Amino acid sequence: MGRRRIAGLALIAALALHNLEEGLAYALLRGQVESILDAYGVSWWRPQPAVFALALTFLTLAVGGLAAWAATGVSGSSKIFALKATAVVLLLNVPVPHLTAAWAAGGYAPGAITAVLVNLPVSIWVLWALRRPPQPE
Repeated sequence: MGRRRIAGLALIAALALHNLEEGLAYALLRGQVESILDAYGVSWWRPQPAVFALALTFLTLAVGGLAAWAATGVSGSSKIFALKATAVVLLLNVPVPHLTAAWAAGGYAPGAITAVLVNLPVSIWVLWALRRPPQPE
């Protein structure tokens, strides 16, 4: 199995696990999340847990579909770019909003654990693995 395929599968797994944690934790800690948002003047974001879970599901399917497309078939620069872009988004998603929210909460925020323990190493690995010129698969 080539590194492009492994990178795509790793990104899909990381995103799915992360969004699962974020959705479940948001449902359980909604009151705490709203208190933190109120403290920082963010009053416009108050989705119901079911709506948030649905949004995360659609996001997971859309980005997962992109990663699956990029990981399969004939390799090309657009597929490598799609995987790298997905990895960069996951990497940037660690400090903002997850670490920032965890700091504001005084410890934990929905999605913070998998952002640090899964998304951070997976995204760094994907960027490292795809930095080399493509080799025949």
